[in-house]
Amino acid sequence: MKPARYQLPLIVLGSLLGLSACGLRLASNGLPTFSPAAEAPAQGVEPSTAAVARIRASLLTLRSDPALAARVPDELAAAEAALQKADSSQHDKINGPGLLYVAERKAEYATTVAEQRALEAEYEVLRKQRDALKGGR
Repeated sequence: MKPARYQLPLIVLGSLLGLSACGLRLASNGLPTFSPAAEAPAQGVEPSTAAVARIRASLLTLRSDPALAARVPDELAAAEAALQKADSSQHDKINGPGLLYVAERKAEYATTVAEQRALEAEYEVLRKQRDALKGGR
């Protein structure tokens, strides 16, 4: 068993390794920051460009399903505005990563809310069918 004086540095080291495995990295001030382009982009493509393309594809997928897109027009517009802002400032070293992060979260939020609203509508249809079957007995 290791002496107590080695336990804290091992815990800190383990935490840092865990953070890096999750796509988090340490900023120059030592605080963890999220890297919006955690996946490795294609060779020769900047990470920010790959992140913008990934977010754009996510929004295009949502828009291509009219049943889902009709349920979240405001959220979809907000996500597209955030993506446009992130795209225009992707070479900004200070604000670019944060704007990419916000755009990605807004795209995820729009998709999640659309799916939730679709499931709630389906639940209501099924509940009405159940009530009709119970009333028919």
